[in-house]
Amino acid sequence: MGELWNAAKGAGLWSWSPADWAWSPETVRWSLDLGMPKSPVYFDVSTDAMPPQVRYEMWRTLLYYSFEGDPLSAQSARDFSARTQCLITDPVQLLRYRSCAVSGRGVPADLANDRETYTIGVVLEGARTYEQEDSAAPVVSRASDFFVFDNRWHSRVAWSDHRAVQVSVPRAELEQRIGERIPDPATMVRLLGESHMGEVLKHQMLLSAKHMAAANEVERDFMLGQLMQLALFSCETVTAGTAARAAPRRDLFGAAVALIEQNIGRPGLDARMIQTHLGCSRATLYRAFAEAGTSVSNAIAQLRIKRAKAVLATSPDLPVGVVAARCGWYDSASFARAFRRHEGLSPSEFREELRTSRA
Repeated sequence: MGELWNAAKGAGLWSWSPADWAWSPETVRWSLDLGMPKSPVYFDVSTDAMPPQVRYEMWRTLLYYSFEGDPLSAQSARDFSARTQCLITDPVQLLRYRSCAVSGRGVPADLANDRETYTIGVVLEGARTYEQEDSAAPVVSRASDFFVFDNRWHSRVAWSDHRAVQVSVPRAELEQRIGERIPDPATMVRLLGESHMGEVLKHQMLLSAKHMAAANEVERDFMLGQLMQLALFSCETVTAGTAARAAPRRDLFGAAVALIEQNIGRPGLDARMIQTHLGCSRATLYRAFAEAGTSVSNAIAQLRIKRAKAVLATSPDLPVGVVAARCGWYDSASFARAFRRHEGLSPSEFREELRTSRA
């Protein structure tokens, strides 16, 4: 395993400290028990400098998760070429890649020792055929089309020579937005392709993939957080009128608080967005919060502070600017002002008090 990764590193780039991610690719293949990075890490690996006889075996052994690549003929294996650029954090991943033709079977996450994710991608070149168990028919996606991959299910995937970009989000987060009955792949691909929000998501994926290598840690964290929210929001919007939406009935205040918690990392979160999502008037929304003894803006602020305190406590080495971005502030200065207003001390002082109390 280590020998393959050392060979791969000669044809790629990755770098992170044990404080960012305890997993080291030179020692063992990643598995669920090894966790995810605490801050975004960038990964760029290619077969180009690899000996032809090991290219495909390296690729399918080291780079495929919840997917088992089919064997290739001896000639196709020697001619195989691929490159993947990844930006990875918990809980979202962004990938841009190119590859020769490949096919294989999707393996459910519980069998592959992987996390349950839902992947939304765009074909840039080539074609992809995807058949998920219990689906009526395979879904064929060509250049500029969306595609999906749900690693809860068994599936078959076949690519021609191709380039693509994709974002993977936690399946549980998507279920919170649209219910447990996620539309079948053909329906989701069609709905995203027909909607203006799908077009926005497509362009944002391409822009983020273009700039992920040059971005710094704070920028990468912000990009991934916003991209995940955009992907979830797009799926929520395009499926709003489908029978697959099965969100449970909740009171308006409870539903609003849940929505705030789900979108706490969005700086533009406000009453207008909440009432649009819940389909109520602004006055009705305000009345629900007043009856609960608070206001929309105060609830958002309190929930952001609560999230920030949790992140500061559980990630003591995470830069304050990254904490601010994850919790919905545009910059660390506004975060520090809000934190001091609610807690009576700065984020750094709060962290220091925690260290002292634990000593």
